[in-house]
Amino acid sequence: MARPRKELEDIKFDGWEQLDALIIWANEVYCAEQLNMNIDTLAARIKERTGLSFSEYKEQKKERLKINLRKKQYDVAMAGNVSMLIWLGKNELGQSDKREFEQTGTINITIPKEDENL
Repeated sequence: MARPRKELEDIKFDGWEQLDALIIWANEVYCAEQLNMNIDTLAARIKERTGLSFSEYKEQKKERLKINLRKKQYDVAMAGNVSMLIWLGKNELGQSDKREFEQTGTINITIPKEDENL
């Protein structure tokens, strides 16, 4: 006889919220340990609910985090945080503190005969 099926919803706290909090920075083994589940069980529950593998689910959550962070950075910058405005300008708009010049073409240097031995 197999042991009873374990569901994330059966955990006293919401297992899905806990997983979403862990998955951003933790690996599959750690997440399963914290949820008191076998790795295969965790992977199966994620697949059943979302149709994604653990890695795909993790990447999806990370993308949402990145979007939320960018929005927060934008909000902070628009509220007048000069440092954040500068940072976003450099990273999102390709701006920089210094200008670099590229010289094209050739330069000819002629050394007079009398200076050749110097």
